[in-house]
Amino acid sequence: MKVQVVYTTHCKDAKLLAEDIARYARTYARPTTEFNFDEDIDLLVLGFEEYPCVKDKELEEFICRLSRQHVHNLALFNLFCFKNKQMDKIIELCQKQDLPLMRETYSCKKSLKTKHCLDDDVVSGGRIYIEDMVNICNHYY
Repeated sequence: MKVQVVYTTHCKDAKLLAEDIARYARTYARPTTEFNFDEDIDLLVLGFEEYPCVKDKELEEFICRLSRQHVHNLALFNLFCFKNKQMDKIIELCQKQDLPLMRETYSCKKSLKTKHCLDDDVVSGGRIYIEDMVNICNHYY
C-alpha cells in the first residue's frame, strides 16, 4: 500500500506532526510543492494549520489539482488555535472536487505557549489516526 503524507509549506507545527505520522506509517512527509500529481496513491494524508482571518491559497490550489484517478483515499488533519472552521471549508472543497475523502479527520488544538513543539497527546492522537486510516484502507477499500 502506497501512503503519502503532505503538508502546506508555511505550517511549521503541521510539518512536525506530518513527519511523525509519516514515520509511523513508514513513509516520508513532503511539502505540497514536492507532490507528484501523476503518481497513484492508495492513501494521501494532508495536513495544514488554521490561521485566523487568513485564506490558505496554497492548500486550495493543491486540492484543486488532485484527481480521483490517482488518489484513492484522502485523509485530513489540522491544527488550530481558536476555532476550527477551515476544516469544514476544506472538506467542502474536497467534496466539490469529488475526491475520495475519508469520513474521519483529525483536528487538534495547539498550544499558544509552545512554538514548534507539539504536546504528547497531539502526537499520540496523530499516530492513532494514521494507524486507523491505514487499517481502514487495507481492510475495507
